[in-house]
Amino acid sequence: MKLLNCIAAAAMGVLMLGSAQAETRLITLGTQGGPMPGATRSQPANALIVNDRVYLIDAGNGVSQQLVKAGLDIRKVGHIFITHNHDDHNADWGNLMGFQWATGRRQPTHVYGPAGTERMLKGFLEYFGPNTRIRMADSKGMQPPEKQFMAHDIAGDGVVYRDDLITVTAAENCHFGKDGAGASGAEHSYSFRIQTPDKVIVFSGDTGNCDAVLALSKDADLMVHEVIDLALIEKALMAAMPAHFAQGLMRHMRDEHTTAEDVGRLAKAAGVKQLVLTHIIPGQEEPDSTYLDPAKKHYDGPVTVARDLMSF
Repeated sequence: MKLLNCIAAAAMGVLMLGSAQAETRLITLGTQGGPMPGATRSQPANALIVNDRVYLIDAGNGVSQQLVKAGLDIRKVGHIFITHNHDDHNADWGNLMGFQWATGRRQPTHVYGPAGTERMLKGFLEYFGPNTRIRMADSKGMQPPEKQFMAHDIAGDGVVYRDDLITVTAAENCHFGKDGAGASGAEHSYSFRIQTPDKVIVFSGDTGNCDAVLALSKDADLMVHEVIDLALIEKALMAAMPAHFAQGLMRHMRDEHTTAEDVGRLAKAAGVKQLVLTHIIPGQEEPDSTYLDPAKKHYDGPVTVARDLMSF
């Protein structure tokens, strides 16, 4: 009930504040799930563009280059939202901030993520230190990056950010255990519902089957949801590593990720208007039908298996 009240309040706030002429676009910058780099897909990242403002949801490896390929100025990203602290989702938000600073952005850039995000920024600033000293010696008057890079730990479910164009509501999902409590209770994984003046878009992040994601997704215009194929993953893992390692990873894949059929069930139950499948695993040479056919068993709305740099 608390989450539903937050969603209702967010919708009212954006409708009152946002421009009636607002235009929302989504670009899937990276659609490959997991930490293994691939030749045809980049790691998870999405650009949400409302009018000329660019928001980033997740920031996997290579996100700066993907923004450029999408025709977006990296210096226009002012707010970054990280679903969870796996390296395929958070690897490059610090580097993006660094590239912005080095190429002329002077406004603050904010990152919002699970507990540990603020600590990560401190670590990045330390890592960034030699580069900072060199560039500031070459270009007198540059402000120190610690005055420009801002990090915020998400405290739990509810509204985590609001401005005149968007409201971001978070709900803890089931990627770190079925109860959503996180590994050892310390780590947290979130799904985001983003209300703009003309659309509601839900980003599942990584998650297993989860009532919290269903509640967050009710009547969304667009659901951007992870998807896996268990049979193909098991075949690949068994060929690549010792059986006991593969079996442990398969437990994680079964319990804490979502198959296409289950995504279809969720989309139908939530009444979403359009479904975009991303964070594809394996995401190699398998045909789109691997994911489309199971999803369409349950959901009769439009479904797309996302590729990098698609626009919605």
